[in-house]
Amino acid sequence: MPLTLVSSFMFDFHQKRKLRSVINSRWTQAFILLLAGMVGWSAFVRYEIAMEMKERRLVEEQQAAVLEERKNALAEEVRYLSSERGIEAEMRRQFDVALPGEQVVVIVEDEDDRPEILPLSGSNNSSSTKKWYQFWR
Repeated sequence: MPLTLVSSFMFDFHQKRKLRSVINSRWTQAFILLLAGMVGWSAFVRYEIAMEMKERRLVEEQQAAVLEERKNALAEEVRYLSSERGIEAEMRRQFDVALPGEQVVVIVEDEDDRPEILPLSGSNNSSSTKKWYQFWR
């Protein structure tokens, strides 16, 4: 029995030594480094995609909010135009109709009678006569 124990121990020692030599070889370390680089690159690409999707989601949520507000405004306008008062107001606006006995009142603002003062175009003599060293202006 002791002989098998010693041979078993020696076998494990040689296997461990061989495994260490394989792991510590430059080819294995280069392969592990390449594999780690590929995993790191993949994680970076996924991170960029996640950030882009986050930005797109925010833009879409803002657009959805704007569309929801527009929907509410249109629903309010439809509700107003469905009423008797809304129909009458729209007819008056588009077709200039009035009920019998109604009169039109036009409010006109007083125009300002003061004359408008405009600057003269040739009054700026300093800009027309430039000095000899100001040729680039």
